[in-house]
Amino acid sequence: MDEPEYEVASPEPYESRVTITAPEPLGQAAGEERLPHSDGVQFPGQAEREATADDTAPPSPASRAEPDSFEEETGARERGLLKKAKRSAISLGSGPAIYLENIVGDDTSPAKADLQVSDFSIDYLTRRYVPVPGHDDMEKGLREHGVIALYGEEGSGRRSTAIALLGRVTSAVGTLHCEDADVLQALCAQGQEVLGHDHGYLVEAGDRPVTPQTLDRLARLVLEAQARLIVIGPPSAFPSLTSDTPVIEHCAPDAVGVLKEHLEARLARHALRTGESGAEFMATVKNKSRLKETLGLARSMADVVRLAHTLAGAFEAFHAEHREVADAFDAGKALDDAIAAWRDRLPRLAKEMLGLDAHQGKETRPGTYERAIRIAYALFNEHPLPDVDEAGDRLSRVMGPYFDTADESPGRPAPHMDALVPPQMRAPALTVPVRAKLVDDALLRVMLETTWSAYSGFRRPFLGWLNDLTGRRGPGHERTRVRVAQIAGLLMRRDFDFVYRECVGPWARSEIGGKRLCAALAAEMAAAEDGPTRRVAARVQQWAHSPSRELQDTAARAYGTSIGLRDLPATLSELTTLGKRPELATAASVAHSTAWLFLEGHVDDVMVTLKAWTNSQDEYLSRHAVRTMLALGRCTVSGGRSALAELALINREHADLLTTLCRRALLTRGTSTRTWNLLQHWLRDSDGDGNDDLARFYQSFAARVFTGPLEERARFHVTHVWRSKHPDSTALRRLEESLRQRTADTSDNAERTDRS
Repeated sequence: MDEPEYEVASPEPYESRVTITAPEPLGQAAGEERLPHSDGVQFPGQAEREATADDTAPPSPASRAEPDSFEEETGARERGLLKKAKRSAISLGSGPAIYLENIVGDDTSPAKADLQVSDFSIDYLTRRYVPVPGHDDMEKGLREHGVIALYGEEGSGRRSTAIALLGRVTSAVGTLHCEDADVLQALCAQGQEVLGHDHGYLVEAGDRPVTPQTLDRLARLVLEAQARLIVIGPPSAFPSLTSDTPVIEHCAPDAVGVLKEHLEARLARHALRTGESGAEFMATVKNKSRLKETLGLARSMADVVRLAHTLAGAFEAFHAEHREVADAFDAGKALDDAIAAWRDRLPRLAKEMLGLDAHQGKETRPGTYERAIRIAYALFNEHPLPDVDEAGDRLSRVMGPYFDTADESPGRPAPHMDALVPPQMRAPALTVPVRAKLVDDALLRVMLETTWSAYSGFRRPFLGWLNDLTGRRGPGHERTRVRVAQIAGLLMRRDFDFVYRECVGPWARSEIGGKRLCAALAAEMAAAEDGPTRRVAARVQQWAHSPSRELQDTAARAYGTSIGLRDLPATLSELTTLGKRPELATAASVAHSTAWLFLEGHVDDVMVTLKAWTNSQDEYLSRHAVRTMLALGRCTVSGGRSALAELALINREHADLLTTLCRRALLTRGTSTRTWNLLQHWLRDSDGDGNDDLARFYQSFAARVFTGPLEERARFHVTHVWRSKHPDSTALRRLEESLRQRTADTSDNAERTDRS
């Protein structure tokens, strides 16, 4: 029987019904650079006013709507579909290894982050949990140390193990999560206010390396609160650690054991309700040939649990429909049919959610608004529900004129979208109840593929909807852009020419920086995994060699993705060539991409490149070097220490380079204010315990930076601005005394010279 398809009407040529407001000018656009001040000393107040006015001036039309801060852009990309931020240790010569740990902006500091706790019931998980290898050691470590870290592959059951362990040793269990900052750093800053007595907490580390200092700090906080904490993550999040906190490998439990445990529990409940035993069916499952091979198709332990429920559902459905002839139940055939249905579950679910299932009656098919919300829920998986609501609402307005079915949607979404997104599509809300969470992450791509295939006449408007979303402003707009770009990239794998012509190409040529970033990220997604890598690389090369400023800028952004990691020397060479182009003199793309390569662990290569740019006779390259330094200014390593300062402590050449870049940035309109603020941030960070070496470095560093025309400005900032804000800062007090002593020495030398 042919599957039903919605007939697509033929309205007027596509034009979005949604009004898009152009992005407002950004305050700190890179296009505000000017030539340096003269070397003559200016009155400090005058210099500050000039620098501040220049830093906040509206950007020129050619650079309007440049992307937001490097911190926001990087954070949004790390939460995207490509989990690529697997950074390893950075070892410099014979010095110690360091780990790039975090990068924060002014509004995302750990102390200010919105750290939330979500409690949930663990009864079912603890009753059906199948212990993994090393379970006893995990429980012993949790009881003795209060904190353990579990590392293992996604889908190995790390979360269930952590919840089961916490349920055995505490009275209540919850998860800790944070929207706009690193959750572990936020917990280190706010643990005393958040952790409760005899409570257990689960934290997902993500892909960023977890340092020994972080684990030790968490252990102290947990001990003070008499709580328990388990940190889980992939192997890349826990490189070789020397910490007192147990770091234990988590291996997946026996898949057959998990299947039997959940299937037996479901059949037992059925027997209690109906008196019909499932013993024969259970025996058939246990004796199934190649059962382990079948379970090998499961991507996770959650998949195995779903198979158990699919098998039990087949048994229950047969007995409900054929109660009179229950003896005729063919357990073997039912098992084979259930396994086949399990393998095809996601495509069938997608068709059902979109009303494309041939077995659905007309009265049960979803209306246009429902379908739009479900598509948005799937494509914005793991995003906050307000993102889903806005995207779904916009999509429903676009879809309306193209479908001749009446919209039978129930109206605006109910809380958590229960009325619009059926339970079979949603995962249980065990962690973050205010986010979209699919029952299986793979459903995102299946829903996208189904939508693209079934609604062939709606493809151009669908791409128009994606384009509308790139103009979204407000909280979370960076993460929306990233997801939209990655959706376009997935579609490029299926229909490269059409998607490039209608969507990605116009983004690459756009005057709006955010759209050009979307083009670069779409290209990255298209080339990832088994995508059309060569076609994407050829397209990026065309962008780079184009006379168009916009295409050159898009190419520079593309090199700051995994595309650039494929051949790092060639990428740095291309960025150098692009950096010399007058068209990109005011763009931030070259600097941001270079900084991103640094964050991916290629520190030595990037520092060599920055040194070459700084020493170059090309005026544009030195500007890009300064911008790169500013972009990396808030990147931290172990203990929240500045990554650039840590590198300077280890390597004298890096210290000399940092000194030169800071001086140029302070003497340049358009970067001076940001650099003064960054220096204040660094100095304040050296006040903490255990930072004596950092404090000594900053004192020496400041003495080298604050010379010539910068000495008087430094006195003004330290004495009249920074000290008034932070009167208790030891680092600022020492710097003020040093500058005062230098002034006195200069005066004494001048008097002796006059007398002589």
